[in-house]
Amino acid sequence: MSIHRLTKRLFLLGLCGVLTACMVVRKPSETELRALDHPPSAVQAKLDRFYPLTLAWYEEVERQMLAQGRMLSSQEKALAQRLGVKFPENVRIVVLEKFPMPSNHELATEAEKLGLGGALEGGRAMGYAIMLKPKLADNPTVIAHELVHVAQHDRLGREAFLRRYLAELEMMGYARSPLELEAYARQSAR
Repeated sequence: MSIHRLTKRLFLLGLCGVLTACMVVRKPSETELRALDHPPSAVQAKLDRFYPLTLAWYEEVERQMLAQGRMLSSQEKALAQRLGVKFPENVRIVVLEKFPMPSNHELATEAEKLGLGGALEGGRAMGYAIMLKPKLADNPTVIAHELVHVAQHDRLGREAFLRRYLAELEMMGYARSPLELEAYARQSAR
């Protein structure tokens, strides 16, 4: 494969591939995984402070996106079911040049630190709403990755998923987040 084709392929994967495709990622240890259940006091204080704002923003964005998104195709619905999405008929995909960011300045700053809103972000799931950049709108790998996040949301419940995801990003970063590692591991299931 030529360098040009490889570069183009990595770009098309957007955030759902570039970050982990270019580096070796050490899986979290058992100790690190246990720490996620009881985050250090500084992390817990930050989660307690920002969680209510994050949940309100998350729910508002999901509501807006669900109202304007397209339904999954029959193939995408079947994939969603295989990945564990409880209600594939409720999932909506919205194609956007720029993904929504929090209006609260402090929350927006924290979101940017975690990688939201950056140029490399190619897809994002917020509840049953999946947002994709135009170049990735029909990318089955990226869609599958985001559907895994919807399935995680279903499995854990909205609040537990969001708390866990935020704790993972804060404590381990995107590339080592167990929820992200699961999504990468399962995104090729077709």
